[in-house]
Amino acid sequence: MLMRYLIIASFIWLAPVILDTTELSFGGRVMAAETKPEKRRVPPLKESTYKVLGEATALIDPESIDYPEDEPKPVLPPADPRAAIKILNKQLERRGINPYEIAQVWNTLAFAYYTLEDIPNTIRSYEKVLTQPQEKISVALELSTLRALFQLHFSEERYKKSIQYMDRWEVLNGKPDTNVTFIRASGYYQLEDFRNALKNALKVEQLALAEGKKIRENWLYLQVVLYNELQDTDNVIKVLENLIVLFPKKQYWMHLAGMYAEKELPEKSLSAYYAVYLQGMFAKESEIVMLSQRLLNAEVPFEAATVLEDGFSRKIVEKNEKNIRLLAAAYTMSQEYTKAIDAWNAASEFAKDGEIYYRLAQALANEDRHKEAVVAYNDALDKKGLRDRENVQFWMGISLMQLQSWDSAKKAFRAAAKDKEREKSARQYIQYINGEEKRLKALADMISA
Repeated sequence: MLMRYLIIASFIWLAPVILDTTELSFGGRVMAAETKPEKRRVPPLKESTYKVLGEATALIDPESIDYPEDEPKPVLPPADPRAAIKILNKQLERRGINPYEIAQVWNTLAFAYYTLEDIPNTIRSYEKVLTQPQEKISVALELSTLRALFQLHFSEERYKKSIQYMDRWEVLNGKPDTNVTFIRASGYYQLEDFRNALKNALKVEQLALAEGKKIRENWLYLQVVLYNELQDTDNVIKVLENLIVLFPKKQYWMHLAGMYAEKELPEKSLSAYYAVYLQGMFAKESEIVMLSQRLLNAEVPFEAATVLEDGFSRKIVEKNEKNIRLLAAAYTMSQEYTKAIDAWNAASEFAKDGEIYYRLAQALANEDRHKEAVVAYNDALDKKGLRDRENVQFWMGISLMQLQSWDSAKKAFRAAAKDKEREKSARQYIQYINGEEKRLKALADMISA
């Protein structure tokens, strides 16, 4: 349901109208229609009824009483909506009360019940307003009553009933309203009628643009939710791209990155994640490490290392074996061997197997630090869990050969030759070493002679 994506309470402000203030100067405020339909000739509001309504309203909400500005405001009595209800019910029993007066009494009763948080009786009272002949109540009162009813039914999760009242409100109002249309879209969503929900969600945007209003964030996000429900990924992306321009929040960038990945657009997905990082929105280790891994997989290793180093410096990312290995791998791939050596050395403090020492040895060898590399190769061989010992022996043989440690090199190549894939290359190196030894011996003999 919608709660997975949006807090529906943030969409709708429940503010039921209490009195039709086009004729009365007291009571609650009215949410007037944007256009003014033709006025109806309603019966007059007699002074006695006006007085009762004023007395009831003062009991329900003492703050609503107007006092002369030049006199000190008295201490207000406590609110007593139950007393107001008794007065109003007694008024309904009077003879000669006309339909418009009855409607106003029920409207004020709705105010009292709502103050008591008695929603069933609030709804019943508002519905009683609408039982009066339509031509006998003002358009403003009918509009305010319909609005209160669709809001109340929505809050009570009676979405079909709420939509019915919204439709009646819109017909009477004479034109659609952005907020009401948005609430209707939300109601259809709750009913899982996603197509009607989307129709209304799109209409909200069209109305706003036509009226020169600013597009609201939740209007667009509801479109995202609905397109997602309809599995329309292209339009999810389209709306999210608009959202990040108008409301560049992390959640929208992350959602967009995920949608790009779903559409098999890895470069766009990575760019979106990187944009989140550049805006300083990543504050978790998992986010920094995820981005670094994605950059490494996309063959931009130096940026991967930079992101990770930034995470270390901000103390967001823990310096553990896994993260330091990732840093070292990034520096190795970017051929920043000096930094890679430092990282592999740091990772070796956590080493439980020989792989880290092997990576360290290779970084040292790439910097022609073969003596140190041989030490690291031997450390790798001494550890358990090495996946390819023959491979380590082969590369150690290369470093030993660079140091002209011929016997040790041949020993390493013989060990490497146990692997069929490396046997031919290892034997060729042994032959080369034998030939080099003979050449150097002949050269030494010639010099000594």
